Amino acid sequence: MTVKARRVAVIGAGPSGAIATDALVKEQAFDTIRVFDRRAGIGGTWIYTPHLPTAIPSLRDLVAGNADVAVSVPPPQQLPTVTPVSEEINGHQHRFSDTALHENLHSNITPALMSYTQEPFPHKLSARTLAEYGPGPEAPFRHHTVIREWVEGIFTRGGHEKLLELSTTVERAEKVGGEWVLTLRKETLGRNYWWRETFDALVVATGHYNVPWFPSVPGLLEYDEKFPGKILHSKHFRTASPFKGKRVVVVGGSISAHEVVHEILDVAQTPVYASVRGEPIPAFGWEPFLHPDIVVKKEIARLDQETGRVFFADGSYLDDVDHIVFGTGYTFSVPFIVHVQERIRNAYRRLPGVYQHTWDIEDPTLAFVGMLGGGFTFRVYEWQAVAVARHLAGRAKSLPSIPEQLEWERKRVAEKGGGKDYYSIAPDYKAFFEFLRDIAGEPASNTTGRILPPFDDKWLELWTGMVTYKIQGFQRKRKRAEEARGTIKARL
Repeated sequence: MTVKARRVAVIGAGPSGAIATDALVKEQAFDTIRVFDRRAGIGGTWIYTPHLPTAIPSLRDLVAGNADVAVSVPPPQQLPTVTPVSEEINGHQHRFSDTALHENLHSNITPALMSYTQEPFPHKLSARTLAEYGPGPEAPFRHHTVIREWVEGIFTRGGHEKLLELSTTVERAEKVGGEWVLTLRKETLGRNYWWRETFDALVVATGHYNVPWFPSVPGLLEYDEKFPGKILHSKHFRTASPFKGKRVVVVGGSISAHEVVHEILDVAQTPVYASVRGEPIPAFGWEPFLHPDIVVKKEIARLDQETGRVFFADGSYLDDVDHIVFGTGYTFSVPFIVHVQERIRNAYRRLPGVYQHTWDIEDPTLAFVGMLGGGFTFRVYEWQAVAVARHLAGRAKSLPSIPEQLEWERKRVAEKGGGKDYYSIAPDYKAFFEFLRDIAGEPASNTTGRILPPFDDKWLELWTGMVTYKIQGFQRKRKRAEEARGTIKARL
């Protein structure tokens, strides 16, 4: 089906929303481009929110899939209108609008891979990066404040801030008579102002780091109710200080778990216990867990609500645990598109009904940017954004037939199941980039459309080097701890 939209809405002003907006503008094919973000500033998940209290209103609802649901909106005939604020509508915990940043969070991808083709990262290094890697031009990783500034720059340098409607939540997006009708809410002066706007196409760039995901653990809900505050998610980790002297179990074998473990190592009661199900993320292997103050445990088999005891799959257990931090990732959530949210509820940790993580199979006027993982973020967002912009302008290569798209999804579910395996583009990076470049094609003549260069195999070398940087950092930290232990033992 050919799409030629004139009015496009972008939901989200983070990295994926920024590049989607820029790609749409540069196509010079649209009469109206509007960008909505529920937060007060640009940056999306890279806005640090330490002022917002961290909690999950109901772990039971979250695990049951009944959290982050669509809220009630005023009837169309009453719009525009004003309503009072309420916890259900405006509460950040109920709406999962706080971000997953902690004070020391840095990117885990190097600027050479993370940047967009026309937007390099500034060589602005944090004290931690300088201490660990020095001031050289190849110093990896950037503090979250630098990344947010970079995202803001994409909007401001391009003059795109005039397209933005901040502090505005898209509460409903529905197709009515062939058009996307958005019900919007802006909180201002202690009241909610509601109105509607109409578009030909919708680009969802809200990310997938909003709603925490917990594995199925017998006794989890009862344990949480008996010992409120002991069960935490890495999304709500802000700083190490609350863990001083605490006995902590960190669950997970991927990036979030690595970060929490190593942030609290210097203050928590040691050892810190790392509960890993199966094998850790392959890129880093066991290296993040080899520190002498970390003890690796099997996955949690059950939690005892009576005693507080934590049982592991190998039959061992721990008593007197102060906190269990689940660094187990997130689930997708787009409550404002009711029929898509229903699909998500009926699938396992993936965005179903979407071709190549980008185009809604049933409706080609609905696209997603940034709903994937596995590496090469943010760069892959640019390839998605350009392909989507050209598609909506009617200039892209046609997508495969709906049966072919459905078959792609069927095969992927059969092979990958759900979760990270499904929405990761690893290890087929080049194939995915080149697929999107083929769909996008070249920019139309006499336009400023973005040009996507061919995938450079050197990027794979950079990717390998980036992982090496992280591994070497874990190794240095381990060596320092081992040397300190040796010194202490020598003095005894």
